[in-house]
Amino acid sequence: MVIVRLIGGLGSQMSEYAYAKVLEKKGYNVKIDTSLYEFYTLHGGYQLDKYNIDLEHSTKKENNKYFSNYFIIKILNKILNKIGISDLSSKVVEESSHLFDQKLLNIDDESYVIGDFFSEKYFKDIRNILLKQFITKDSPSNYMKSMEAKILGAANSCCIHVRRGDYFNNKKVNKVHGVCSPDYYHNAVEYIQSKVGCAQYFVFSNDIEWCKKNLKIDNVTYMENKERKSPHEDMHLMSSCQHNIIDHSSFCWWGAWLNQNSNKIVVAPQRWFSNEKLQKQSRDIYCEDWVKI
Repeated sequence: MVIVRLIGGLGSQMSEYAYAKVLEKKGYNVKIDTSLYEFYTLHGGYQLDKYNIDLEHSTKKENNKYFSNYFIIKILNKILNKIGISDLSSKVVEESSHLFDQKLLNIDDESYVIGDFFSEKYFKDIRNILLKQFITKDSPSNYMKSMEAKILGAANSCCIHVRRGDYFNNKKVNKVHGVCSPDYYHNAVEYIQSKVGCAQYFVFSNDIEWCKKNLKIDNVTYMENKERKSPHEDMHLMSSCQHNIIDHSSFCWWGAWLNQNSNKIVVAPQRWFSNEKLQKQSRDIYCEDWVKI
């Protein structure tokens, strides 16, 4: 059996699940570990239960089977590496960078896997399966129904996602990710208009007031839900737009990836990370037909 750990917000959960689902299609017996959501409550906590997913959850006993000696082995390996001795073997497999790694699709059975798997190169071949599984099970809220009708009724609808919040306020997170500037969004809008003409823009953000003050865009609807924010409903609405202007977050990445418009235009920021080391690992995050600005 292979267990894949899930952690992070909805976008991260989708990437990790998609990777696990690929392993299953390759013949592995796969389960997902969601135990960390007992403690991780950021970004709405665990969200995949809103979708038609079908992988089983691992048990605490199954997880412990892999972690019984893991941390001891990890400490010993750091010491051994300093004196030039090969690593001790471990059943835990960790993604080493954000670059696509073919070896992670051919792992040993009886492994516990940790990583982001934030590249469609891992799961592009099962797109049709994921499109069917990442459909919400719950009845849509009144907000979702009204906004979806407005999006579907618009000519050249275009989602704009602006993530600030922790990307701006948390110094540690900001050093890794940073935030996209108003110039990026203005240039992205100009590009969309050069390709499709007049468009209707739908702005999704965790800082709508900043968007209203700094994004001078015509034909815009700010997605303000007076009810409790629902990540899976926002995901659906983003994917319902004909085109997407995304920032450097996995949440809106998936909104664009799930967009089934065959003529969609997806604009993404040229710089995905503020951190230089991570930026050098970013090339596989982008899909081939996406436009980088």
